[in-house]
Amino acid sequence: MRGLATAAAALLLAFTCSTPARATEWHAHGLLDLVAAERGLAYQSNILTRGDTHFDAYSVRMFGDALVNPRLQVFTQVVLRDVSGLYVDGAYLNFTPDPNRDLHVLAGKIPWAIGTYAPRTYSNHNPLIGSPLMYQYHSSLDWYTVYPDADAVLAAAGTGAPFAGMPIINDSYWDVGVTLTGSRRPLEYAAGVTAGTPGWGSTGQDENSGKTVLGRIGLAPIPGIRFGVSGAYGPYLIQALAPLMPPGRQVTDFHQKIRMADLELQRGHVELRGEAAFNTWEHPNVGNLNATSYYGELKVALDFGAYLAGRWDALRFGEITDSTGERYPWDWNVTRLEVGGGYRFSREAVGKLVYQRDRTVMDEDAGLFNRASLVAAQLSLAF
Repeated sequence: MRGLATAAAALLLAFTCSTPARATEWHAHGLLDLVAAERGLAYQSNILTRGDTHFDAYSVRMFGDALVNPRLQVFTQVVLRDVSGLYVDGAYLNFTPDPNRDLHVLAGKIPWAIGTYAPRTYSNHNPLIGSPLMYQYHSSLDWYTVYPDADAVLAAAGTGAPFAGMPIINDSYWDVGVTLTGSRRPLEYAAGVTAGTPGWGSTGQDENSGKTVLGRIGLAPIPGIRFGVSGAYGPYLIQALAPLMPPGRQVTDFHQKIRMADLELQRGHVELRGEAAFNTWEHPNVGNLNATSYYGELKVALDFGAYLAGRWDALRFGEITDSTGERYPWDWNVTRLEVGGGYRFSREAVGKLVYQRDRTVMDEDAGLFNRASLVAAQLSLAF
């Protein structure tokens, strides 16, 4: 897939050769986050793939944008946190065949072309601090292990957090690929191919010979209303697991499948957003491991520059049958509530105060569950 992304990037460069050469325009900007947050189980449930979180004491995100010519742009993002160090979040070309049309080809380490949360992943656009569970919370299933039976899957329940297993969509780990995106009002569309799956991007050497196809179709019929559906389909297991596959089956026969729906409503000072994801990981020995996640997010702006916000969030895992014939969720179900408020000191600076509470169910029949909460304050400064 790296070869495909490289070939696409070279092709985009070739398409722009007919444009008269001129000096490249560079633009650098950044985003600084300062956070004071309680540590504990709630903090750990927010940990991202590289071990960092949105609740870390500080985070610096640097953006480097280059306008090569009217049809070709280069976008890069790097993130610095103490826990994770410095890493590349995104690096891709954006080719626009006709500058007068909203039609673009992205090639490189690109954002996921499903769902609508991506713009709010940045602290100056996120009314809260945390991310929805479907974009962040790590299940107990990984891409480099095959459990022998349902009992082993159930025994591993709860081991994904803080960051060992796959989330449904790994918003903190973009993948290498090529995407076509654009709009022709009221229609919005995106379609692409990536090396890995939304649960685990493959940004180095391809981990299997398959690819993921993904995309979204949406409508914005009138100002203030937007809705759409998304989907993704691709193999998630690494090639090294080939000897453990059932007879006659390959690692590329087992896929992650996602179906999503999204809705946004805006009227005056009120913004309401929601998404639902229906996810399946096909397992060689257990069958389908299903997970469903959904959230609703409300933001109400006040007249003096402040706002109130809240997000109710749920992640539910499908049931499987153990060796005794009993059925249980294959991982621990989670419900999250995050509420708070913010104040915009200027166009560049916003302060937030939030409360987050997680409820994790280990065994509903036995009444075993954990409650964990945290209080956090954040200053987000764009520069």
